[in-house]
Amino acid sequence: MATESNPTLLPFNTMIYMVTIKLSSSNYLLWTSQLLPLLESQELLQHVNGTLKPPSRFDPPNFETPNPKYLAWKTTDQRLLSLLLSSLTEEAMVEVVSLSTSREVWLTLENTFSHRSKAREIRLKEDLQSMKRGPRSVSEYSRAFKALCHQLHAIGQPVDGTGKIHWFL
Repeated sequence: MATESNPTLLPFNTMIYMVTIKLSSSNYLLWTSQLLPLLESQELLQHVNGTLKPPSRFDPPNFETPNPKYLAWKTTDQRLLSLLLSSLTEEAMVEVVSLSTSREVWLTLENTFSHRSKAREIRLKEDLQSMKRGPRSVSEYSRAFKALCHQLHAIGQPVDGTGKIHWFL
């Protein structure tokens, strides 16, 4: 994928190895945290966030000649689609098996795994409120606490500073 105009773009096979966390139902925040900077650095983010619309498939005036811009877009999109699919567990792959563009896959994964439901919010807040250190070390307890706070933040329900202090102690 490196080009003369941007020699910093990585080859596709290198990008696959950079994605070390496979998406499952419990790690959407971590998965997106590793993918978003990679996609942005490789000038691919606009394919998944909807800012880059696909060009028309055929050139005017007769609309029978394939559009080279569309062919280039399609090639890049299919490489990105392959990258996304390679970063999924079987559980996540089931959700997107019939989709054909990176944008469709991204939106479906976001809608399926970002867990913006009220039930998830309530469960996470209950988990936070009922947390006890028990036999865990302070660092283990802290990691578990931070994980719950991050999950709440990911679904748009961040815990404020005062709340964090209250629930942690």
